[in-house]
Amino acid sequence: MCTAYPRHSAALLLMGLLALSGCSKDPGPEQLAKAEGRYQELINQKVAPRDPAWDEVVSQLEAVPRDSRSRPEADRRLTALKAAREQIPTRPLARPGATGVGASEVETKRAACEALAKKLGGTTTEAGRDPLRKALETCQEDLVRLEANDHPPGEEGH
Repeated sequence: MCTAYPRHSAALLLMGLLALSGCSKDPGPEQLAKAEGRYQELINQKVAPRDPAWDEVVSQLEAVPRDSRSRPEADRRLTALKAAREQIPTRPLARPGATGVGASEVETKRAACEALAKKLGGTTTEAGRDPLRKALETCQEDLVRLEANDHPPGEEGH
């Protein structure tokens, strides 16, 4: 009888391991593959990132479980997709030789002219518009002169 217990123990242990291995299946890779498939379809169709069709891909990526091995990849793709869907800046982010807003005299003058133009657009009386119009014209002339003499570092303005 003593030999029967180890056999039963081994059989029970094997059945338990089989049951546990079936229960711990990670659904993350399947969900990620499904999202990637839809992602490729939309890329091939050249669908713009802001199109509502991308909402499906976003929801599929967000559905990947947090404890899944595929979650880091889903997060990377989700971050990239959300960045592509953000509002595009209206002005260029970089200009040759500039290191920030107002970095050069030209940038400062351009901002001043823009402020004058906005102020002129908001003025309703003709008496208030005339001095602003003259100031804007002078500002624009100065800006043209500055731009003509402004060269990126390394270029000579001869």
